[in-house]
Amino acid sequence: MIATVTLNPAIDYTVSLADTLRKDAVNRTAAECLTPGGKGINVSVILHRLGVPTVIHGIPAGMTGQMLCHTIADMGIQASWLPLNDGSSNRINMKLADADGITEINGSGITMTAELQDALLRKLQSYGEKDIIVLAGSIPKGADKNLYGNIMAALQKNGVQFAVDAEGESLRCTLRYRPLIIKPNLPELCGLFDAPQITGDEDLYYYAQLLQREGARNVLISLGGDGAFLLTEEGTCFRMEAPKGKLQSTVGAGDSMLAGWLAGYVKGCTAEECLRMGIAAGSATAFAPWLAERSHVEACLQML
Repeated sequence: MIATVTLNPAIDYTVSLADTLRKDAVNRTAAECLTPGGKGINVSVILHRLGVPTVIHGIPAGMTGQMLCHTIADMGIQASWLPLNDGSSNRINMKLADADGITEINGSGITMTAELQDALLRKLQSYGEKDIIVLAGSIPKGADKNLYGNIMAALQKNGVQFAVDAEGESLRCTLRYRPLIIKPNLPELCGLFDAPQITGDEDLYYYAQLLQREGARNVLISLGGDGAFLLTEEGTCFRMEAPKGKLQSTVGAGDSMLAGWLAGYVKGCTAEECLRMGIAAGSATAFAPWLAERSHVEACLQML
């Protein structure tokens, strides 16, 4: 089983304009949609569509949380929620697509209490050696900044493997617990090492090695439209270009890449095949209005 943890879930409100956004003026949408949001949730959606058993763990709150729970249930994805009943609501993230590109405005989200953190740890204790837990996305206000590391430390004895997709210290505090895979994108990698610019495969290899020395087993670096770089725990590196297609949205593409890699991993694929599956899933989402369907991923696989 692959379980995903999304501590700060959201409803994504995506709007498209026919032209460029006009400031200080009324703008009319050409299209709009509401979808579940949050990195771990995105990973589970793709895993589900690829036929990999998954369960979502998250904290729904208020009317937004109710919408989130109903939508996930309607999609047929298993979920184990920890509802927050303090009068707050989960965030709404706006994704604005116009002629200039995509602008994201993300809400700050809920405040996580110590009681909720303890309840989450108790819930995750049921996982063991055959399971993978994906820790993805931002840490809510009120939570321990090292919460992901604390979760991994508490479950170490259970033999659970972890995949981590987080920024800065939220990622770095997990490395000592030897996560199965981490998936920084290029800006996040630059931020981890205070490097103004990382270019070329030699740089990618150098920084991926540094992350391995800190404890990461496999390092997958997403490069947007340029594909991805993978350094395996055996020390083999792969660099693969993404297939060409019409970009519709980058939202969820990195999460889809991680889901694709994990789908390959649990099916016993080689490292190169896992990377190919990851790039296909990430690209398929980038070419789709929302997260990719299985047929989209399979079509992108044929292009690699």
